[in-house]
This record gives sequence, C-alpha cells and structure tokens, in this order.
Amino acid sequence: MQGKIIPALLLLCFLFSFQLFAQQNSPAANDSLFVVNSITLNGNKRTKEKIIYREIPFHVGDTIARNNLAHIIERTQFNVFNTLLFTIVTVDTAITENKLDVTVNMQERWYIWPVPFVQIAERNFNAWWQNKDFSRLDYGIMTTHYNFRGRKEKLIGLIRLGFNTQFRLTYEIPYINKKQTLGLSFTSGYSQHKEIWYAAEENKQLFYKDPKRHVRQEIDGGAGLIYRHGLYFRHRLDLMYFHANVQDTLAKLNPDYFAGHGNKTQYLTAAYTFEYDFRDVKIYPLKGQYAEVVLTKYGLGILNNEKTDMLTAELSFKKFWELSKNFYFSSGLKAKISNRSFQPYYIQRGLGYMEDFVRSYEYYVIDGRHYAYFKSELKYALVSTRLWNMKFIKKGKFNPMPYALYIKGLFDGGYVYADQYKENNPLTNSWLYGGGLGLDFVTYYDRVFRFEYSINKLGKHGLYIHFIAPI
Repeated sequence: MQGKIIPALLLLCFLFSFQLFAQQNSPAANDSLFVVNSITLNGNKRTKEKIIYREIPFHVGDTIARNNLAHIIERTQFNVFNTLLFTIVTVDTAITENKLDVTVNMQERWYIWPVPFVQIAERNFNAWWQNKDFSRLDYGIMTTHYNFRGRKEKLIGLIRLGFNTQFRLTYEIPYINKKQTLGLSFTSGYSQHKEIWYAAEENKQLFYKDPKRHVRQEIDGGAGLIYRHGLYFRHRLDLMYFHANVQDTLAKLNPDYFAGHGNKTQYLTAAYTFEYDFRDVKIYPLKGQYAEVVLTKYGLGILNNEKTDMLTAELSFKKFWELSKNFYFSSGLKAKISNRSFQPYYIQRGLGYMEDFVRSYEYYVIDGRHYAYFKSELKYALVSTRLWNMKFIKKGKFNPMPYALYIKGLFDGGYVYADQYKENNPLTNSWLYGGGLGLDFVTYYDRVFRFEYSINKLGKHGLYIHFIAPI
C-alpha cells in the first residue's frame, strides 16, 4: 500500500502545481485595462536587474485590469521582498490615460556576514535552559555571502569549535540558464561530537559522553538540482553521501543505532522536494499559503556494505488569513509516513526535533515511524509593521529599522505512531495537545523573537522562547 502512496504523492504535487499556476494566471474579466509602459528599478546597486525582473509578475507591454491592479502591485512588493535581498521594498505607479509606469524602490541588505558566534549544543534553547550547562557551548565563525556576484547566489563557510567540531562549505546558484529556471547547489561537511543522544526514555534523550575523545564523527557531501517554473513553484532533487562512525561503547548501548551494523555506516540518499509558496512575507507570514512535499530514499544500494534502506514521505500545508484589521489566524499541518523496513535510530526522527514539535512539549522527544501534527494561532497586531528612523545611525542598510509586535493565543495537537522505539516512552502512540498565550516581536534581517507560555496534557507548563516564525 505504501509503495503506491509515494508515487501518487509525486504525481499529485505536479498536478497541483500546474493547476495553481493556471488559476493564478487566468485573465481578469474586465474591460478597463492598463498597458504596462515601463518598469523602473531603483536602489539595486549590487543586485543584477534580471534577478529582480524574475520576481515581477508582469512585463512591459502586458495588460492589467483596473480591479486587479492593487493586488498585482502588492504581490510585486512581496515577491521582491521575499528574495531576502532587501530590507525595504516599495512599489510606486503612475498612470497616464491607460498607460502604467511602475517603479520598484529597494534598500539593499548588508550581504556579507562574517559572524563570530557562541551557540548552545542542544536541539533547542528551551532544552538547554533546563540544565543551563555552559560546558555545552560551541563557538566559531560563520561567513555568509547572501548575494554573491549580485546574482542571489549564496556562499557559506562555517568553522565550529568547542563542545562540537564542524567544518562546512555550501554554495547555491539559483539560476544557471538564461530563462532563470534551473539552479544548482553543492555542500560538504565534516563534524565531530563529544556527546550525542543514543536513545530515549520517558521521552527524554539519553546521552553518552566521553570527555577524552569524540563519540561520533561524520562526513557528508552532495549536490542538488533546482527547477523553478513560474513564480511560486519549485522542484528540487538532491543526492547526498553520508558516512558516520561511533565509539564501540555507544554501539553496545544501542545496537539499533546503526540498525545492528556495528559502529559505522555509509549510505547515499536521494530526495525530491516540491514547494508551492504564495505567502506575503516568508519570515513572518500573515496572508497566503504554503505547501511542500518531500520524498526521501535513504540507501540506494550502490555502495559496498550499504545496508540502510528507508523511504519517507512528508507533506506539509500552511494557511494564513487576515480576518480583519489587525486580526490574523494561521494554521499548519504536517504528516510523515515511512516504509516498514527497520529504521536505524541514527536516522529516524519523530516529533521534538528542529521545527517539528507540538508546542508545550519542547522538553520531550517522541520517536516514531509516522507522525502528524497541526499548529494554530489567533493573533492581534499590537504594533503593525512600522519603520523606526534611528537618528544615531546613518540611513542605509541598518536604518530605518522595521518592527512589529503581536499578541496571540495558540493551540497545537499531534500524534506519533511507533513500533520500534515505544518502550518506556509513554507519549508515543498517544494524542498530544497543548495551548497557551504568546508575544512575537519581528524586526529586520529575518529576526523573530517569540515568547510563549503554554501548558500540555500532562499539566506541565512553562515559558518557551523561539527564534523563528511559529508556523
């Protein structure tokens, strides 16, 4: 049955993309039309014009219906801002008879960030805050060029030392052809860890640590091919290589860590991703929708001793509504299914990792083969997006500063099905739910600060802090 589901999902995402594309490009039935006479770009000192024109949903000579003009202009502003190359984007129009002149005004970001950092070596801030163990800190420097060569290329170099050691280089080229539909990405990394989790009990991670030497070493590398058709659809195919080894002691603590294959593993993965993104602002959406399908095959049977064999399918959908002035509602749903082959603990992931969790369960991990969860919240804009002109900073890439403040109520729920890692973990195969109140602060350079006080079905409650959009 599962073998039929995954090809069906693959076909569905293609059909879904073309259906949405057809809906959004159907002409408006209106006799009052404007002809686009000119499109002028202002403020892109480094960014190539073709990168910006790629995001504008019309061209010189196109006609736009009068009753659709406001929507098209708003969408233009959102599209250009969502390149994440500019701090401020505005679009001005001038109409002479039936001719329309459009000017896109932009303030470019600061693109090169050689940033020294000190980070916690935990899956989230709240898990670290429980123990406040300052020995579990990493430090280093990450240099990111967000607009390399002015072509929206991203170049990232990372050096991490301290509790963990990591070196990584990533290069992403969004467009390699004249039509700007094909792109490439490359990544390679090496890491060492002095402490890792090897199992869970009472839905809390169990850790193994060796103060004298590293517990796990990893090498990975790969490449990706990106296809973007239209403005809001993206397909991506990634091929990756992974190699990892752990101490013999850890392999004995959990023989299933590498699925019974000793203290080392290597395998190839192939992943296909379909993405539809029609949100107003990526970093903190208030209107629009987002959908994603990810199919991943772990182990391709090509390498010697490649014993990993696992297939997963993930589907997520998010919707954002503007209910009335200053009132907004958003919800998100995500589900993951896996094939029935034995899943190494090293690879399997349920809820409690990265962005996949039910709020109010930040301190728990719920491992399992399949899961589904939803997030929802109703919010009110205490302060809608404003610009603060700071007199003590010269106007440019850091001034003025945009900011917004929202108060909200939230409610989440989810379920994890587990057949391998369910012993002594009561939250598996059980409904999860929780709710509470929160305060979100949003500012420039994609910064979101969330403060949420929530309670779960166990009666556990607390204040949780996050640094990404909630849904």
